[in-house]
Amino acid sequence: MMTARSPHLLASALTLAASLALSSTSAAAPPPIVERTAVAEALFQQARDLFKQTHYAEACPKFAESQRLEPKLGTLLNLAVCNEKLGKIATAWAEYTSAAVIARREGAKEREDFAREQVATLGKQLTRVTLRMSLPPAGLSLTLDDQPLDRAALSTSLPIDPGQHTLTATAPGMIAWSTGITVTPLRTDLDVLIPPLAPAPVAAPTPPIATPVPTAIVLAPKPTAVEAPPPPSNVARLLMYAGFSVGAAGILIGAITGVVTLVRADDIRTQCLNDHCAATQEDAIASATTLANVSNTSLLLGGVGAGIGLGGLLWSRSRAPSTGAAASITPTIGAGFLGLRGSF
Repeated sequence: MMTARSPHLLASALTLAASLALSSTSAAAPPPIVERTAVAEALFQQARDLFKQTHYAEACPKFAESQRLEPKLGTLLNLAVCNEKLGKIATAWAEYTSAAVIARREGAKEREDFAREQVATLGKQLTRVTLRMSLPPAGLSLTLDDQPLDRAALSTSLPIDPGQHTLTATAPGMIAWSTGITVTPLRTDLDVLIPPLAPAPVAAPTPPIATPVPTAIVLAPKPTAVEAPPPPSNVARLLMYAGFSVGAAGILIGAITGVVTLVRADDIRTQCLNDHCAATQEDAIASATTLANVSNTSLLLGGVGAGIGLGGLLWSRSRAPSTGAAASITPTIGAGFLGLRGSF
C-alpha cells in the first residue's frame, strides 16, 4: 500500500547525487583522451546551439554526454540550467549542488555563488518522497526507474523530479513488488509505503522416478498337445469289409452245400447195403462228394475271411479314438439267407 500527501499517485525518479545526472553508463571502452576531448567539445557546441533555440529536450542529453566524456564545471552548470528549463527540478538542484562544490574547490567564486543561489531557489520548489517499509527483509533491493537505491534510502526524504516513475522492491525468496507513481510539478511531500513482500511459492519437490520392480513372469507349462490318433487307414477298412464279406459268403455257401451234401448222403445210404452201393449210385456219390468238397472249401474260406475281417476290425479300433460304441458281429439268419451283421 502507498500513502501520499498529494491526491495524485506518485512514481519517483530520485536524484541522489550529481554524478547520476552528469553521466550515463557505457559498456564501450573509453576513446583516447584527444578524441574524447574533441567529441566532448563538439557535443557541447551542439548543445549550446540547441539551447539557444530552446530545444532543451535535445540539448540536455548532449550536455550530459559531453560532461561524461570530459567533466568540466562550465558544462555541468549548463547541464543544470538545461534540466531546470525542462522542469527536472530535483536533477537540476543536484547538479547545482555538485557545481557549487567543484567551484569552491577550483576557487571560482562567481560560479560558486551562482550555483548556491540556484540551489536555494530550487530547494523551495523540490518535491520530496520518503520510502517507508517496516521490517525490511534481508537482501532487500530497491530500484527507481531502473536506477538502484541503497537500503539506506528508506525513511529518508529524497528529492524527486516531476513525471512518471516506477518503484520496485525485491528480496530473495520473495515476490517482487512494484508500483507506478505520478509526481506533479507542484511542490509536495510524499510518503510511499512499501508493503511486506509475500513469500514466493515453494516449488513442490519433484518426486523421484520410481524404479519399476521387475515382475516375475511365471510361465505356465505349455499343455501337451494330445495328438489325435490317425483315422483308421483305408487298408484296415478294406481288410475289415473284404474279410467279413468273404467270410460271410464262404460260411453261407459252405453251410448250404453242407446241408445238400448231408441230404444226398442220406439218400445214397438208403440205396447201399453195408457200405456197398450199386453202380447206379456212382454219379450220385460223385456229386455228393463234390458238394462236400465245395462245402468244406467254402467253410474254410469263410473262416479265413472272418479272421481277416476281425484283424481289420481290431486294427481299425487301435487307430481310431474311442466313441463309446463297441464293435459287434452278429450272425444273421433269414428266410433264404445266412450271414453276419456287424456294427463298428
